[in-house]
Amino acid sequence: MFAAASLRDVVTDIARELERRQSVEVVFNFAGSNTLAQQIDAGPGADVFLSADKQWMDFLDRSGRLVPGSQRSLLSNRLVLIAHRDAEVDIQTPSDLLKSSYRFLAVANPEAVPAGLYARAYLERQTVGGASLWSRLADRIAPALDVRAALALVESDPEILGIVYRTDAQASEQVWVLYEFPPIADLPITYWGALVTDSDALEAGRLFLDFLQSPEAIAIVERYGFVPVPR
Repeated sequence: MFAAASLRDVVTDIARELERRQSVEVVFNFAGSNTLAQQIDAGPGADVFLSADKQWMDFLDRSGRLVPGSQRSLLSNRLVLIAHRDAEVDIQTPSDLLKSSYRFLAVANPEAVPAGLYARAYLERQTVGGASLWSRLADRIAPALDVRAALALVESDPEILGIVYRTDAQASEQVWVLYEFPPIADLPITYWGALVTDSDALEAGRLFLDFLQSPEAIAIVERYGFVPVPR
């Protein structure tokens, strides 16, 4: 299974529950959705793709690398602004980033990784002094490989803030949430799943996708702070 980095904890637990109930073994490859999509496009090896946005799912669909009709929306999430638990910052709104004392703002790669693309889009919609907040913060942005790498930067240094998914922040004892970005109707944070063509285990992959939307899996999803998308 090729799965977005932000899904590491939740889908690992779900896979263990499925393995307990069925005679299947689930092996994961976690990375940014962009990296996974490019790996799948380059050759065989994946059975299921779990993406943190629709863009990379559509990329593979156009390449003929997904089983027709297998795409489905699975989960939603929120973005949050976080700080190290020892950081001394007072931020009530995103615009406070302009006057707060910190060195860098860590985000997943804003050119390709969904969490970074979402973060950039949110900050570009905030205007301060006639310019977008994103452009005014440009010299303090610290791009990371993926959202878990952005989280790790914040965990490592009280002078680094970060924008990650709410579920990533919830999984860490080293950070605290300063601000939760409100949802934007035309920019939904949605995770998608699909079967990959040339898979050696299509039925097992279909079983896994179906189980992701079972009551047992939904209970795990909600425990980790994700919001399931109704079938």
